[in-house]
Amino acid sequence: MGRIGKLIKTEIEKFIIATVETRFKYNQTADFYAASGDDAPPLENDRIALIDVDGTGNFAAIGVLMVSQGAEPGERILYSRDSDGNVQAVLKLLGDGSIEGISPGGYKLETEKDLELKTDGDTKVEASGDVGIKGTNVKIEGQVEATGGTFKCKGTAAPTGTGCLCALSVCPVTGAPHVGDTASGT
Repeated sequence: MGRIGKLIKTEIEKFIIATVETRFKYNQTADFYAASGDDAPPLENDRIALIDVDGTGNFAAIGVLMVSQGAEPGERILYSRDSDGNVQAVLKLLGDGSIEGISPGGYKLETEKDLELKTDGDTKVEASGDVGIKGTNVKIEGQVEATGGTFKCKGTAAPTGTGCLCALSVCPVTGAPHVGDTASGT
C-alpha cells in the first residue's frame, strides 16, 4: 500500500530522511530512495510518494511529484531549484544527441585530473564578457586567426633564429622601432 503526502522537512545525515504529512497533522518519517548516483533532496511542500515496507508500518519515500521541464520521451532534463522552488540551473540531454545547459549563476567544471574537450566538428566559444585561459603551459595547435579587435602580447621576444617575433628592438639599418606589444586591425 502506498501514500502520498506533503514534505514537512528533510534531514540530511548519511541518508536523506523525509518527514511527510500524509493526513492532516499526521506525519510519517521515511528514508528517501532515488536512482543510483542521484543526490537531490526534495523541497518543503513537495508531494512525496511513500510505500509500505513489508507491512511493518515503516515507509520508504520513493519519489517526488515533478513539474515537467519539457522533456520528450527518451530525453532527460536535470534541474535545480532555489528554496522557493523556482527552477535555476538546467541540463538537457536531448533525443537528437545534443546537450544544452542554462545557468543564471554560470558554469564551473572542476577536476583533479586532466580535462579534455573533443569534437569531430567545429567548436565555438561565444561570450558577451571576457574569456580567460590560464595554465602552466598553454598550447594552441592549428591555424590561429585573431580578428575583430586588438591583439596584445606582453613580454619580450628572445632571439632564437626562427619564429614570427622579432627580437630586435630597433631596425639596425633605419633605426625604426621593430617591436611593439599591440597589433590593431586584426
